Amino acid sequence: MPRRYVQRLRADAADRTRRRILDAARAAVLSDGRLEFSLGEIAGAAGVARSTIYAAFESRAGLLAALANDTLERAGLERVVAEYRQPDAVAALERSLTASCRMYAAEHRLFARLLVLAAVDPDAAGPLARSQADRAAGMAELARRLADQGRLREGLTVQRAADVLWVLTSFWTFDELYTGRGLGADGCAEVLVDMARSTVLGGG
Repeated sequence: MPRRYVQRLRADAADRTRRRILDAARAAVLSDGRLEFSLGEIAGAAGVARSTIYAAFESRAGLLAALANDTLERAGLERVVAEYRQPDAVAALERSLTASCRMYAAEHRLFARLLVLAAVDPDAAGPLARSQADRAAGMAELARRLADQGRLREGLTVQRAADVLWVLTSFWTFDELYTGRGLGADGCAEVLVDMARSTVLGGG
């Protein structure tokens, strides 16, 4: 059997094992009741040894970071990023905000549970902090782009615009409309885009 073929089989097996572990972690986070769980519980649910989890993810924190990234990817982060990169800053704002609402809705309960878990579990706090830092940097850049293109509301500073965009793109802001008001993803997006237009945008 050719060596390259054997290596491919091993890689495929490792990918399947990794997927089983992530699915077990996902189920643990989504389960009713307590949010806490051990690697032993995940190993049992995935049908692997604890050492296999350490080999694949290095630590419990590594597993939770991988779960957060997997959730973002499956929910549609790639589309959010693509819309954010639109050359026109207003289009980037409006279209990425809509894509974000659809992403949040696609994995709504899991996003909510992960955020709650991050507030009480140090192993989950790291991935959230990195994600929040990325969003903060993205909103600061978008505010600068709007200013450079003459699209900020008169009298609004770039810093204040970044602060407003930070609030508008928050999962919990979305949740206030999605859960609190019973709006669908696109309905939430319409409200948030209208808010962005009235509070941030001007000129044009």
